[in-house]
Amino acid sequence: MTTESKQKYILYPILLCLVLFVLDKVFFLDVIVENTHSWKKIERSFYDYKENLYEVMLQNRKSYPDRKIGIILGSSRSGEFDSKGIEKLFPNTDTYNFAAPFGPISFQYYWMERILSSNIPVSFFMVEIDPLLFTRSAISYSLNGSYDFKFVLEHTDFYRSSTSDPWKTASVGFSVDESETYFLKKLFALYKYPIDVGAIKANNEEIQIGFIPGLSTGITGKEHKREFLKKLIVANRELLGAMPNEIKFANADFFLEKDAENIYQTHMNPYRISITQIAFFKQILHLMEGKNIPVIFYYPVVAPALKTRLERNGVLSDFQAKTKDLIQEHNTKSNTKFFIVDPSNSNEWKCKDFVDALHLSGACFPNLLPILFPKEIRD
Repeated sequence: MTTESKQKYILYPILLCLVLFVLDKVFFLDVIVENTHSWKKIERSFYDYKENLYEVMLQNRKSYPDRKIGIILGSSRSGEFDSKGIEKLFPNTDTYNFAAPFGPISFQYYWMERILSSNIPVSFFMVEIDPLLFTRSAISYSLNGSYDFKFVLEHTDFYRSSTSDPWKTASVGFSVDESETYFLKKLFALYKYPIDVGAIKANNEEIQIGFIPGLSTGITGKEHKREFLKKLIVANRELLGAMPNEIKFANADFFLEKDAENIYQTHMNPYRISITQIAFFKQILHLMEGKNIPVIFYYPVVAPALKTRLERNGVLSDFQAKTKDLIQEHNTKSNTKFFIVDPSNSNEWKCKDFVDALHLSGACFPNLLPILFPKEIRD
């Protein structure tokens, strides 16, 4: 075999890899994704559409420079806090809701840092914290591309050395495995959106109504998701990212018990706290230290059935003790305004109807808002 033949032989695998890499990008096209990715999986969309919300915020800032700006960060439990309700407490304030399903602390820090770096004058931040958002599984949705390359690279622990106490482990952010997952999903469509024959079929079938055989809504799964994504755009523009909870009833106790047990078994048994989320929580405290911007650290309310389970083995009390100690340690610094709010300990919290173990009924939010934003924060 000649030298020229050997060179060609070596080039073939490289060319094949390049061709496959380019072909893979076809599966990032919207028309492909809406057919191959299950229409029921909407969680990623909430993360993706925060970019659109960010653009809305920048545009509104230019159009209405005299309006104050508040920022909500957290999970779907905070996704229902809307600007119109908060403006009753904070006049002349637009509150942008960057909460997302199971929004981990790393995702909250990402947007907090990015918003501040844009020189947007923020009147307050709300940061949602609880043991669920500090679990290792909480980062799953956000690793689907919710950060940018530079951020992930700068916050990767290439040589993380853990200690017996995760709260004392020095870390800059993501583990190598987490960063690897992020880059693979960012670069390879079939890794992010693996082909699922069942999903393709369901996406193109009409959605059935309840358990009634043969009765459908008249629209396919992908059409339903398409309309839902349009609603997210409208929510970003008109409600500044909030998704108001229209469910105004309380679910039965037996359902809440069952849902609480399912959540506990899935995420808390055993409880594996994430060094990554602890690291980003500490970075939030450092970032906001001395900024003279009120930061509300909110322990979200949950159904009694779930709270009882979170209290098992002292997990909840230990978590709150650790986070409160860190918050209070930084709050002693000048021009630092940190507030800890736990409505479950407030006598003013009267409306305690839950639609599931995690989410409060939409009818209860008017009662919750004055507790979440006490007078000393508004003054």
